Amino acid sequence: MFFKRSIQRYGLTPEPDTPYQRAGQLWDERIGSARVQARNWRLVAFSCLGLTGVLIGSNVWQSMQSRVAPYVVEVDRLGEARSVAPAIQNYQPTDGQVAWHLARFISNVRSVSTDPVLVKRDWLDAYDFATDRAAIFLNEYARANDPFAGIGERSVSVQVTSVVRASDSSFQVKWTESIYERGSLAKTEHWTAMLTVVMQPPKTADTLRKNPLGLYVNAIDWARELDGQPAQFGQTGPNHAAAGQSRAGQQSPDNSPPAIPAFDPARAALPTAPDIGPPAGANPAASSTPASGVSATPVPLQKKGAHP
Repeated sequence: MFFKRSIQRYGLTPEPDTPYQRAGQLWDERIGSARVQARNWRLVAFSCLGLTGVLIGSNVWQSMQSRVAPYVVEVDRLGEARSVAPAIQNYQPTDGQVAWHLARFISNVRSVSTDPVLVKRDWLDAYDFATDRAAIFLNEYARANDPFAGIGERSVSVQVTSVVRASDSSFQVKWTESIYERGSLAKTEHWTAMLTVVMQPPKTADTLRKNPLGLYVNAIDWARELDGQPAQFGQTGPNHAAAGQSRAGQQSPDNSPPAIPAFDPARAALPTAPDIGPPAGANPAASSTPASGVSATPVPLQKKGAHP
């Protein structure tokens, strides 16, 4: 009764420290440390491999992007450069810059030289500043008024007198045409045009070279001024064959942005011999219209036989 029996409590009894246990613990520490280090290095290697793949993909994507950097050069009236700066995305040319290009556009289309090569060059330059809608107008005008009809006998000199802004996207252009017959001044006419312009920054090197400002004529409406009377737009006649087409092109049924033509000069080669006309049975008024929209390919200007 006075003596307690000893009870073995296994939960509180410390584990006996034997040489076998000490050796096993030392072995586990060595192998476990190596395994943990190997696992960490594997994670680092796979992370570096993934980062390298992302960088390679980024370099490939960047190399496939266009790196054309347009610059705007401002010149004075003498043609000397005043300032050079990169063209920002929302760059808007000044009214003076727009007026110069519009005056050049009118001069290229309306003037007629005695040299067919110059006439062809002027028309090709005009198409570089025209959208698909404006190209339709130019095509109809070229069909109704063949610029090569009087080569060598008739020439037209254009003198632009004023270019003023009429609205946010329209400009009024006035010019004087001096018509010469066999080298003598036959008559003088005064004309007025309303041109609607749009801006689209150039995306290729070829477009940047031809149209650095990205200024395009989208709608054209011109008329001859009568003596003492302002011009009446939308008249019918030989010089207004496509006037209605221009106003129709100002509004798009689906409000889609104007398309910029991709013109191939090789498809409108300058004729080298007289009496070159369309093939038999061809419809000169037909124009190619692909499924994606209206083609802006200009009508090939053809030289007719010289008048006696």
